[in-house]
Amino acid sequence: MHKVTKVTLGVGFVLLIVSIIATSVGWDSFMENMDEGFVEGGTEMWTGKTPTTFEGEMLPTSMYPVFVQEYRSVDVELLDGDENSRFVPCEEDYSCGSFYEPGYTYVGDVYVSYSDIWKVRFSGDVTGDSNVMIREMSMDVPGIMSLAFGCMGGCFSLLVLGVGVIFVFTLKESHNDSPSEVAFVSGDTLKSTAPDTGEWWSQSDND
Repeated sequence: MHKVTKVTLGVGFVLLIVSIIATSVGWDSFMENMDEGFVEGGTEMWTGKTPTTFEGEMLPTSMYPVFVQEYRSVDVELLDGDENSRFVPCEEDYSCGSFYEPGYTYVGDVYVSYSDIWKVRFSGDVTGDSNVMIREMSMDVPGIMSLAFGCMGGCFSLLVLGVGVIFVFTLKESHNDSPSEVAFVSGDTLKSTAPDTGEWWSQSDND
């Protein structure tokens, strides 16, 4: 097997093993963080009474579950948001009932696509003076990065291994030609092996 082929396959296998380990570690960390977040519902970030507006910093690396007092109906809106930064009702992503907070009902999540000072407005409460709460669930950034690195590394390692397989069939190991043999002969040998320049008819006359 050609040396280049061996190196390529070796690098590919090493990258594949490292990628599998990184993916496994990242996935375990991410799922553990998510499990803890769903059990605890994140940490309390803000509470108020309707009608009201929350104003504060929100990060794209966090999700913000919103809770409304039980048996109350409140409209929730992320002001100046867009399709990537908005309040997502739990009916939209079928997550109703995912969180439990005594005295409250989980109604959805606020997502933002960039860090900034955001405003969340609570309105439309017919009864009024309803308790509302925003909690924060921080995403496991190291776990997500490890998972992403593992996935990208796995794809790259498979590419390297594919190139190595191609090299197996296209690159042949070069063999050096055997060294030329040099014969050392004596002068007598040269004489005996020298071509006879005598004419054949001259030899016949002498006979």
